[in-house]
Amino acid sequence: MTHPEILDKLAVAFAETEMAGNSFSEAQFFEKPANGKWSTAENMQHLFVSVKPLVGLFGKPELMLQFGKCSRTAMDYDQVINLYHEKLKGFAGSGIVNNVESLAPTQAEQIANLNSIHQKFLERAATLPQNILDEYQIPHPLMGLLTVREFLYFTHYHEGHHTQTMLGLRNS
Repeated sequence: MTHPEILDKLAVAFAETEMAGNSFSEAQFFEKPANGKWSTAENMQHLFVSVKPLVGLFGKPELMLQFGKCSRTAMDYDQVINLYHEKLKGFAGSGIVNNVESLAPTQAEQIANLNSIHQKFLERAATLPQNILDEYQIPHPLMGLLTVREFLYFTHYHEGHHTQTMLGLRNS
């Protein structure tokens, strides 16, 4: 997938997350499911916490050099997602834990916070040179070192996964 294609797909996924969040009433948005899973607000906070460090790295690509350059064959989108599913087997919990105290006090603020970080993510990811996408690598808490392009693939999938989880809460 080309750089513009993945950025377009990420923009669509980010917009779908916003629409999903706005489809709840304020009470439903923060309501914790009986099964102990995350609320919609917590899912959105998790997405925020997942993307925020990447915004910092994308703003200073030279920081990525501390993780070395990739010396393996790059994975395509499906390979990244298959690796993620493989690593999830037998794994309980999220690699990035939510800080519930950091939830915004209102639904609108929580969604605005996520939208703001999403926009910064897209802006900074768009400025990355082609060579950085495939040569530089950064650590994923579950999957190990991924190239920047592979991390973009993962971010797209991860966003959609949590959006579907949120929509499932609305329909339950």
